[in-house]
Amino acid sequence: MLLSLLLSAHAATCDMKALTASFDAASPAGSGKVFAEMAACDPAAAKAFAPTAFKKILSGEGGDAALIAAISIGAPEAVRSWVLTREPDERSSAIKMLGASCDKTGVPAFFTGTAKEVGDKFWAEGWYTGLASCRDPGVQELLRAALATRGADRARYYSILGIFSQNLGKNAIPFLRSMLEKETDPEVATNVVSAFADAAGSDAEARRAAIAAIVELAPRLPEQAVNQARITLGGWGAEAEADALAGIRYKTVAQANGTLLYGLIVVDSATCKNGDVKVEVHVAQIAEPGRSWPDQVQERVKPSVETHFNLGTASRCKGTGKVEYRSSPAPFKDAAAFKAWVDEELKAVEKSFSGVKLKRIDEDQIVL
Repeated sequence: MLLSLLLSAHAATCDMKALTASFDAASPAGSGKVFAEMAACDPAAAKAFAPTAFKKILSGEGGDAALIAAISIGAPEAVRSWVLTREPDERSSAIKMLGASCDKTGVPAFFTGTAKEVGDKFWAEGWYTGLASCRDPGVQELLRAALATRGADRARYYSILGIFSQNLGKNAIPFLRSMLEKETDPEVATNVVSAFADAAGSDAEARRAAIAAIVELAPRLPEQAVNQARITLGGWGAEAEADALAGIRYKTVAQANGTLLYGLIVVDSATCKNGDVKVEVHVAQIAEPGRSWPDQVQERVKPSVETHFNLGTASRCKGTGKVEYRSSPAPFKDAAAFKAWVDEELKAVEKSFSGVKLKRIDEDQIVL
């Protein structure tokens, strides 16, 4: 009743004839604001005038107000036609503005109606990109239905998946879990893992649920998706869970006892006080229990090396020098593969110290 009284009071005080004259006199940039006032004054008259009005209205703050006003009074066709004729950057801006205004009357229905009206153009021209925060059941179902068919444009599909995940938030996690559980395509599985981050956002509860789902499903994921799982978990600070995925990622080359076999070469070189150059090359296998990724092994093995290797060529000959670590880029299948890597690395070291005889020292296996 109060709303009716307010509208009646406004209608009694506003002058549609004067507003129409103001619209005609306004610049294209200012006409949107006047149209919004017309819509508040006389919705029926403004609705009838909308197709004409939007031939003049330009993008911008006033245009945004006009779009929302036109939708609220039941003139979505005028808005749709106007948006479709904008340049890509203006269209994108209008779509994002409307998506952020889904609490306004008619805006969710405008999106679902546009999808029905323009068909594939809704997806091809990115109308869906404004729906990340438009948490309307009809909009959510629209996005969910779009994910039922993958189609040839995978980039678009992954983009829709991300928008859907952001929109539903933690409620998207069961959907993503179900997708990931049965997905065998490495690329798709990788993008589904990425979508968990979109769904969880900064919600601690959602992150816990996402971490649990990813960890549970990791053993059945393609290698590419396990790589992404490491990135996703690490981004949430779940370092232990991310590190544990290394054993899953490289399970096909695990040794009989379950460890991963890495190679390590430590080059201890020095230019001695008397000018002689000395190079000692320490060679060792590393038995890693599947809790370190290749790019972590080198740093994690240093404490053992510093404790057990007899380094310090420079100090022994009263010269200057350096210690260089080289670890294998991935675990080896067997000792033969380790030996082949060592042989190639030694050739490279020998080449970098041309004319200097290397002293090779084979160390005991390091167990991390």
